[in-house]
Amino acid sequence: MRILIITTYYPPDTAIAAVRPYMFAKYLKQYGHDVTVLRSGLLALTPDCSFAGHEGIRVITYLGEDSPSMRFEQDPSSFMQCTLPTKKRRLTFLPESLRKVIAKVYHTIIAPYNFYCRYQKVHRKGRFKPMKATLDRMSRESFDVVFSTYGAVENIWGGKYASKLFDAKWIQDFRDPIKPPYPSNFGTSFWNRIQKNAVRDCDLCTAVSEDLAKFLSAQAGGVPVHTLYNGYEPNDTDIDYAAPEKDRLTFCYTGTVYPNQQDCTPLLRALRCLVDGAKTSLSKVRILYAGNDSAYWSKQIKEYGLEELLIDYGYVSREKSAKIQAKSDIFLVLSWNTKKEKGVLTGKFYEGIRAGKPILSMVSGHVPNSELGLINQKYRYGFCYENCREKEQFQALCDYIEGLYREKMSTGSISYAPDPNLITDFRYDTLSKKLETLCLEALGQ
Repeated sequence: MRILIITTYYPPDTAIAAVRPYMFAKYLKQYGHDVTVLRSGLLALTPDCSFAGHEGIRVITYLGEDSPSMRFEQDPSSFMQCTLPTKKRRLTFLPESLRKVIAKVYHTIIAPYNFYCRYQKVHRKGRFKPMKATLDRMSRESFDVVFSTYGAVENIWGGKYASKLFDAKWIQDFRDPIKPPYPSNFGTSFWNRIQKNAVRDCDLCTAVSEDLAKFLSAQAGGVPVHTLYNGYEPNDTDIDYAAPEKDRLTFCYTGTVYPNQQDCTPLLRALRCLVDGAKTSLSKVRILYAGNDSAYWSKQIKEYGLEELLIDYGYVSREKSAKIQAKSDIFLVLSWNTKKEKGVLTGKFYEGIRAGKPILSMVSGHVPNSELGLINQKYRYGFCYENCREKEQFQALCDYIEGLYREKMSTGSISYAPDPNLITDFRYDTLSKKLETLCLEALGQ
C-alpha cells in the first residue's frame, strides 16, 4: 500500500502527538508499505535527536524550511525554541460582579467574531492553506490510504481533501476529542459539528481509547469507531539501568502535572496513614520526581509532612528519565475521568508498561469505572484508585501499598505478574499491525 500520513506534530518534536504518527509510519514501512508523512513543522515540546533520520521515511514539511522542525534538523546546536508569553488576567481592578457582566457580554457578542477571525487566520489561512498548496504539488502522485490524525483541525480538512485529490480511502484518527482553544458556546458547537462530520465522512475512524470511540460513535449517530491505543517502544538494551534500592520502597513520577485535572494526594494520604499507624517507616519510602512541576510536588508533600520522601531531579533528558524510572518499584500515573472527558490515557501509562513496574494509577473526577480501571481489571497492571470511589477504595489503596512495603522489606524486591498480553497489546509494532489491518479493511481487502 501507498500510505499518506497527515499530522501536525512529528519528530524532532518529542510530544506524544508526534510519537504516535512516527511509530505508525516506522512500522508500516517495515511491513513493506510505501509511507509518506506530511507534517506542519511546528513543535509542541522541546525537540531532540531521538528520531534522527526518520527511519528512511519520506517526510514533507508544508510550512517549509523556516519551520521550527526544519531549523532544528538543519542545525540542532543553534536552535532556540520560542516560548509563549504568560497570559495575564485583565480587568482585575474591577469588582468581581462587574467582571462577570463584562465576561457575559464578551462571550455572547464579541467572542464569536474573535473566534471566526482566529479560525480564518490560524487554521484556514495559516495552516490549511500551505497544506493544501503542498498537496496540490503532489497531485500527480498516487496513494491508497490517507491517514490523518487529529492534533489540529486542519488535519481533518487535509485528510478529506487529500482523499479526494488522490482518490484514496480516508482514515481519520482522533488521539483527542476536538477542543476549542477558547471555549464558548459558539466555538464548541462549531468544533462539534466538524468532529461529527469527520466521523461520518471518512471511510474509517479510529480513536485513542474505548471511551473516546464510544463518544465519537454516539455523536455521529452510531457510525463505528475503532479503538487504536497509543503505545510504547521497549527500552534500549544498551543503556545501563540501575536497579531499585533493596531496603526502600520507591515510587516515581516523571513528567508534567496538570493540577486542575490530576491529583497525587490519595497516595500521600495513604502514606501518611501508614506512617502514623506504624505500618511503614518514612526512612524506608521514597518518591522520585523529574519534571518542571517541582513546586506542585513540594507543596502537596509538605501538607502531609512527608518532605523527606521526595527526591526531586528537576527537568531531565528522556534517557535520564528512563533511568529514574528503572530505579523505582512503583510507577505512578495521574489521570482524570469526567463527564466531558472520559478515556484519558496519558503517555505516563504507556511509559509505565515499558518500565515493567507495577502501575499505581490515580484518577480524579466524579465519574467511576474509568478506562484505566477497566484496563487494570483486564491486564492486572497494578492498582487503580478513583477519587469518586474513596469510601470503598481508600482502605484498599492503603492495604495495597502496605503489601508492597512488606514484600520489599522482607525480600528486597517487588514481584510483578501482569497479564502477558499487557506487554504485547500496547507495543507500537502490535498497534501498527492493527492499523495495517484497518487500512486493508478500508480498501475492502
